[in-house]
Amino acid sequence: MLASCAVSVMNNNEPCKVREGRRYPRIGIYTGKGASHSWLWFVEVFDRIGFFDIAFLTETHIRGQGLDRCDVLAMSGGDTFAIAKALGPEGADSLTRFITHGGLYIGSCAGAYLPLHSSKEHLNLFNFVPAKIANLTRTLPEPQRLREKFCTAYGCSFIFHPVREAVRVGTNGFPPFKQAPSLNAPLYGGPPMIAGDSAQVLAVYSGFTEKTVFLVDEQLAADTVLGKAAVIRQKMGRGHLHLYGPHFEHPRFTMANQLLADAMLWDLRRDPVQVGDNTSDPVLLSGEDCRNLLRDIKREMSNSRVVAVGLETLPVQWKIGNKVYETAKIREFIEPVWQRIRRIEKLNQLILLPGQASRLLQAASKTTRLLRKVKGDTNRGVDTLPAARNMFEALNLLSTLFLDIYFRTRLNSFPQTHP
Repeated sequence: MLASCAVSVMNNNEPCKVREGRRYPRIGIYTGKGASHSWLWFVEVFDRIGFFDIAFLTETHIRGQGLDRCDVLAMSGGDTFAIAKALGPEGADSLTRFITHGGLYIGSCAGAYLPLHSSKEHLNLFNFVPAKIANLTRTLPEPQRLREKFCTAYGCSFIFHPVREAVRVGTNGFPPFKQAPSLNAPLYGGPPMIAGDSAQVLAVYSGFTEKTVFLVDEQLAADTVLGKAAVIRQKMGRGHLHLYGPHFEHPRFTMANQLLADAMLWDLRRDPVQVGDNTSDPVLLSGEDCRNLLRDIKREMSNSRVVAVGLETLPVQWKIGNKVYETAKIREFIEPVWQRIRRIEKLNQLILLPGQASRLLQAASKTTRLLRKVKGDTNRGVDTLPAARNMFEALNLLSTLFLDIYFRTRLNSFPQTHP
């Protein structure tokens, strides 16, 4: 195993230094069906650290050869059932090959549920980690608040969520978590886990905080959550899985971010993947052409931000699959793009793949149109669920397209060596 690398997640502007002799990982982030906005939290953390070699992978990429160039796959929160169904047997086989050949799987929330032991259809393709879900029940307790976020059907049973927001997590003193005996991390539906013999528990839920929101009776919440595994490390072939019940990648929890990064580098494969030639040569866009494209994108993003702020004043939410989306989630997609437009303007160059500029402009324009449609339909009392589905798909595509260009450009501006 690699010794833990000294990285800092505190600097938002310049990439950090990785200890001499270590290398930067090639990271895939899942953005396909079932993924919620929280994949953007991984983006924020990796960007802060200075890890710019990032690919955004859909279920199609994973079922194909998308993992062949990755050292790490980050699977965020979302709808676990939708993710499992989208990946299917081909995706399960690809993940198996990836991990057993030395890859690292990082699963947070829904991404943590995915490889746990299950007999349910689709999920039973991913029985990689011998651990059980502690918040699984056949008889639902009475929710005290947030009824719409309280539970999810799980066959004839239910997964219920006893608490939300910040909880206390205690580490067990093993590397790579040795330096932080206790920390806070946010819980938004992730699992408390009961680990089997071969799974190493890196951290347990140790307490609640003044920010913790109880969705059930406090004693029931304590019985369900406290003392259960919050972070599990599982070896599989030559690779590993790291499963996080809480969102250690949430940008506001820097100590948790640091531990996630340390753990990732601790289990980074020794033999880096061999990257073949790209099927499409990148295009350099600089000078006035670059400024014009960023100006047009900024105009559309500004329009979208205005509509999104207006939507946040309206009492509407949507259930898409097993996830409930509030209007505030819209800006979770928009703001990471808006912030990075300003950041990348200083470089005055973009590295794109052929056709990406026009696709990005089309996606930005479509997003603004769909936002306006949802707002107009809401004001008229029209059912907005179909339009909201299209809107969130457009937001996801827009942010993925822009961030793909952003990280390719940053990688070119701050070269990172690979052995």
